[in-house]
Amino acid sequence: MAGRQKIYDEDAALNAAIDVFWQQGYEKASSRDLQKAMGIGFSSFYLAYKGGKQELFAKSMQRFFTLYPQPFLNLLKTIDNPVEAIRQYYYVMTEPNGKFSQFGCYFSNTIFQADENEFKDAAAKNLGRIADAFYDALLRAKDAGTINPSIPTELWKTYLLNLWTGLNTTKSIEKDQSILRATIDFSLKVFE
Repeated sequence: MAGRQKIYDEDAALNAAIDVFWQQGYEKASSRDLQKAMGIGFSSFYLAYKGGKQELFAKSMQRFFTLYPQPFLNLLKTIDNPVEAIRQYYYVMTEPNGKFSQFGCYFSNTIFQADENEFKDAAAKNLGRIADAFYDALLRAKDAGTINPSIPTELWKTYLLNLWTGLNTTKSIEKDQSILRATIDFSLKVFE
């Protein structure tokens, strides 16, 4: 006997869940809010996500990484001078109408807002994967003589993570996009 067929687009539903979690945070997002945004009922929700909101959030973090950082990180592997590409990645946080500017970093928010260590650890791991990719690209550029960083290589990952997570907070205080971008530009000069 075959199981009941899904009558919704799983990717679209997961994308809708990402939006709810991004706007409200894990703790504040209710199962009812998620079901409504995803366009699925109670039964379908728990058939698809037997672990409920927890399972859905774990899947949303995987999907978020696939949708947002992963395409950029793939591109970064092909670039000779990654500093400009990394600059553009950070600029996303300064776009006034963009989701990153409005709601912050999905992973940083999870670290600060979620009560469950499992989610904090997964979010930290994803931020670490991004920092690793930046490090690898910068190291390739340094080894090729394309860039001459003035900061020790052992500090690169922490420095870049600090800039990203700092921007996640600073953008809530400083609204002037030109100042935020000048801060990014100044901060990345250590890699030129």
